[in-house]
Order: sequence, then C-alpha cells, then structure tokens
Amino acid sequence: MIRMDSDFEVTPQLVQKLLSANSKEREQRLLRYYKGEHAIVDRKFDDETKPNNKIVTNECKRITNVSVGYFIGKPVSYSANKENKEYLEQLQAVFDLNNEQKVNADLAKSASIYGYGVEVIYTSQSITGELEIRFAYLDLEEQDILLVYDRSVEKNLIMAIRHYTYKDVVTGTTIKEAHVYTSEAIYHFRENDGEMAMIEADPHYFREVPINVYYNRDNISDFEDIVTLNDAYNILQSDDINESEYTNDAFLLIKGAIADDEEIQKMKEKRVIHIEEAEGAGVEWLIKNLNDTWKENLKTRIKNDIHSISATPDFSDSSFAGNQTGEAMKYKIKGLEDNRASKEREFKPALQRRIRLITNILNYLGNSFDWREIVPTFTANLPKADLTTDDITKLVGANIMSKDTARSSVASIEDPAHEAEKVQQENEDYIDLNTPKEVNIDDEQNEEALQGDK
Repeated sequence: MIRMDSDFEVTPQLVQKLLSANSKEREQRLLRYYKGEHAIVDRKFDDETKPNNKIVTNECKRITNVSVGYFIGKPVSYSANKENKEYLEQLQAVFDLNNEQKVNADLAKSASIYGYGVEVIYTSQSITGELEIRFAYLDLEEQDILLVYDRSVEKNLIMAIRHYTYKDVVTGTTIKEAHVYTSEAIYHFRENDGEMAMIEADPHYFREVPINVYYNRDNISDFEDIVTLNDAYNILQSDDINESEYTNDAFLLIKGAIADDEEIQKMKEKRVIHIEEAEGAGVEWLIKNLNDTWKENLKTRIKNDIHSISATPDFSDSSFAGNQTGEAMKYKIKGLEDNRASKEREFKPALQRRIRLITNILNYLGNSFDWREIVPTFTANLPKADLTTDDITKLVGANIMSKDTARSSVASIEDPAHEAEKVQQENEDYIDLNTPKEVNIDDEQNEEALQGDK
C-alpha cells in the first residue's frame, strides 16, 4: 500500500516515481497458480532419461470457484422505502445498463485471486446524446492498478493510476500509457523516450476518485495460504505416475546366464526364457518396492489441510449427501459461511461507495437522492432452511416483516422494486376487470340507480 500527503500535484515526475515503486510480482504469481501454472511445471531432473511427469491438481482454482460461487452466485438485491421508489428505479436502470450482476461476479473473483478487485466508474454519451453512467471491471491480468491512500486513520483513496503497455500494430512501436484518477480530474499520460508526458486532463463530477476497490477478507487471496500445500500434493501425484512408469520399465534380472541382444529379442518374441541349471540361477523383475499406504495417507493429510485452511469443504465427500437438510448442511460448512460473512463485510462498503458515486452524478443532474437509503442484501448460494416462502408470508401477515423486506429475502426476486410494481399493476388490472363499466361511484345518478335496483 502506498500512502502520501493529500496536497499533491499530478506531474509526470510524480507519476513516473510512483510507477517505478510499484511491484506486481505477487499478483502475477497468484494468477499463475489460479491458471494452473504451478511450481511442478518447471521441475527438472539432472538425469533427463528419468520419468518426469508434471501433474497439477489445481486446488487454487477450486477454492476460488467454490468461495465466489457461494458468496455471489446469487445476485445482490437492493431495497428502499416507498419514498425512494424513483431513486431505486434510476439506480436499477444504471445497473441494468452496465450488467451489474456480471461485474459483481468478476470483482468477487478478482478479490478471491488477488485479495482485491477494482472497477472504474465513468460517464459517456449515448447515441441519442443522453448522459450515461457507466462502471466496468478492470482486469488485473491486462493492466496494472496502483492505489494511493492518504495518511489519515480512514485511509482515504486519493489517487489511482491505471497503466498498461501495448504494441501499435501499424508502427510496430511499444507504447506505455497511464491514466491518473483524482477526486477532481482524470489525467492522461504517455511515455515518450522513457519519460512520461501529459496528454490531457478531463474534469469529472463524481467528487471522489472514480476508482472503486473491493477487498477480500483479510485483504489476501482465498488460496494464498495453501499454495505450498498444493505444491506438495502435486509432487506426490507426479511421483506416483513416475514410479508407475519405473515399474512398467522394470529391468529383467537373469541369474546364472549371460544373454546377448539376439537371445533377449528371441525371449521377448517367444515369451520363453531358458537357462541352465545352476545354483542361484533364476529370472525375476527388478522393481522398486513402493509403500503405497504411507503415500496415500500423506496425500489424504495434505488434502484435509487444504480443505481446513481454505475453509472450502469437499462436496464430493459422502457426508454431503443429497438428503441433508439445510440446517444440517449449515453446520458442515460453518468455515465457508464464516468466510462468506467476512467477504460480505468487505464487499458491502465498496458497493455502497459505487452507489454513492452514481448518486453524485444523479444529483448533479438535478436530483436530491441520499445514497444511504439504498440497502444491498446478499444471499448465500446454498439451499438452507432459514426462511422459506411460507415463513416469509407468515411474517408479512403478522406485520413482523414489511413486503419490501420480504421481496428482498426471496432469492428468485432480483429486482424487488420492479416486482412490487408488477404486483400493483396486476391488482389494478384485476380491479378493472371486476368493476362493471356502467358503474361510476363518483356519479350521483348512477349511485341512485343502484339504490333503486335494490
């Protein structure tokens, strides 16, 4: 983490100095392990004739997939009170425009791999000339992000630098660009002859740095603690295959006779070996005695340690039978649930900051919304018996739970506010269909006619 005083001036010298102090070695190593490029892949023996299998059991990728799927597999839902109906509708329109659910999933995956995920929030103009609020996930494999915080207790983000290098296919030259984000403007730099030069500066109206960071629990990768265990398991698996090849290529030991190449070839073709009687004479395979039990026990211990440390259970285990109730399942995955809760505590403030930045633009356009009125709700992606639809219905009927909260609690409802509108419209349509067209209760004559009919 880079920290500096907040009263800085964005200059080419400052940008170049910050970039030179930035290291991405850790992120690159974690990405390699997620993609299956483990240490075993680079293993070499002095004797190149020896079997050298390189088996990768990618526990790192499994841990990320399980953790992210459980945490954000079900989309985040948003709710607000009736007074903020228009606000929620405008916010949801921005979310729909930017495919918010996919962006959230990409950010959660990045946070699982690197310990953090980053998005950029910006404005653009539609083909009709209208202002659009956009946000996008920044792939850390394609570009580097440098984050700078102030020296305060809050650790406020005061600058972010997005930089990357690419090759111009027309000129064949390699170009390095950097985009510096502050609370007031976005500065664009390009490197020329080893020195950074500012191209332009664009002001913005987000009132904060329009780069949003989503941290993982403890700000580390979900699999960072088990990398060495995964390496050990890969070695055991690879050596098992190596030893199997050793056995297949075992030497034939002939005692009491000397056979030349021609005789050995005839033995292989006719499947017959003849030796003269002599003390100690015989034929046997020269193989290495393997202690399979010890190795299997060691692999099982390593596997258990991986599951325990990463808090991602082995769902193929017989204890996760299909007839398990949601309540019983909850105790078996307590570690996974604890991690999910930690992820939520880290992810939620970033979602709220995204909403705040979007709201700043909405208010700049003439509204007076308060971002604190929007409540994000996370739902674990696993069957559980906490609240069934019947339970929710009973709570609403007993005036314990509001309908807005109830809709947010139903996982199949992605947009509670839109669902409330649909229900209201259905009720209005039902009333229209069941009300006689000739009856108008506001019409005094019709009311008298009805009284006469009685």
